[in-house]
Amino acid sequence: AKRKRDGEDVTIVVAGCVAQQEGQSLLRRVPEIDLVMGPQYANRIGDLLEDVANGNQVVATEASHIMEDSTKPRRQSSVCAWVNVIYGCNERCTYCIVPTTRGVEQSRPVESIVDEVSELVNQGFKEVTLLGQNIDAYGRDMIPKRKFSDLLKIVGSVPGLERLRFVTSHPRYMSLGVVDAVADTPTACEYFHIPFQSGSNSVLKAMGRGHTREKFLQIVDRVRQRLPDAAITADVIVGFPGETEQ
Repeated sequence: AKRKRDGEDVTIVVAGCVAQQEGQSLLRRVPEIDLVMGPQYANRIGDLLEDVANGNQVVATEASHIMEDSTKPRRQSSVCAWVNVIYGCNERCTYCIVPTTRGVEQSRPVESIVDEVSELVNQGFKEVTLLGQNIDAYGRDMIPKRKFSDLLKIVGSVPGLERLRFVTSHPRYMSLGVVDAVADTPTACEYFHIPFQSGSNSVLKAMGRGHTREKFLQIVDRVRQRLPDAAITADVIVGFPGETEQ
């Protein structure tokens, strides 16, 4: 901001979850800011900067349908690539800001995902990781509804793809069919990241997670039945408000 006040030709952009949450208030606190934008506008930053170049101060934080733009992802590896399959989250976990800042769930069409993965394979990529804040919710916003387990099988059968991974699973929505899809898809890596957040049902209820300790263990049991050597990782919150040693 000081450089701009001193007359330097700079453009100040504040982007991401905090920008989404603060919105217009950021301009009141730092009037030198040119653009405030939420994550859902990332693939439209060129248009927003053009608006700034025309002399406007822009706040782009309104709920927006995610526009398909598979031509501009950053790839920091020539072997492994990350592919978004669903944006946003409809959950209301009491500790999480994501639904407020990233908007509602929006699943990408299967055809679009397959096209992107096929193009990556043609470029020489060997491994693809499918991404979603709540990836097991994939397809529930579609008409007709789709299942993430079906998407796994479809993407896993793309010719030339050697390894397929996915993150992040939610115990509330992760179906046993996903475990079966991994077991039945040769390219799918035997790896599951399933944040259970707490082993206490009372704490899980306070967190608004919508699942129980028993539901998580049921998933683990199915993984061990179908894929005895599979890796399972998780996230756990320690010291959640109201939690005790017991």
